Amino acid sequence: MKRETVFLRLAVFVLAVPIVAACLLLLPYIWREAVESGSWIEDSIRPIVIGMYVSAIPFFIALFQAFMLLRLIDRDEGFSYRAVQSLRTIKYCALAITAVYIGTLPFFYWFAERDDAPGFLLIGLVFVFAASVVAVFAELLQKLLKRAIDMKQENDLTV
Repeated sequence: MKRETVFLRLAVFVLAVPIVAACLLLLPYIWREAVESGSWIEDSIRPIVIGMYVSAIPFFIALFQAFMLLRLIDRDEGFSYRAVQSLRTIKYCALAITAVYIGTLPFFYWFAERDDAPGFLLIGLVFVFAASVVAVFAELLQKLLKRAIDMKQENDLTV
């Protein structure tokens, strides 16, 4: 493992730990509290918690692809079509997460309206915004990398 990617691998791991902890500890606790507190809270929280569990799947797929991309960089294959495919997968995962949270926004709104907590709707919007920014950034990197690979191949043929 090269020294340049150790920090990035550590950052990817640090991103994974809170999500695993949330899926194993926080979300079941929220589910139990909602069931014990009342029917309208349970009806609005259930789709949000399910959406968070569903969005964890593409999140971990994207993290795995980030590890694969770092491994390609370690092997000096960062400018390859496999790297472009990893970025494409990360982009699609981010779009899937965006779609899941757009689908849960009405429940965020319903809970915020019933509980008189307008900040709760903002949490849902932050999830949508963050995932869409990752998707746009991955798309930009994917296009730039593909152009660089195409230019490199063209220059190799010119000689």
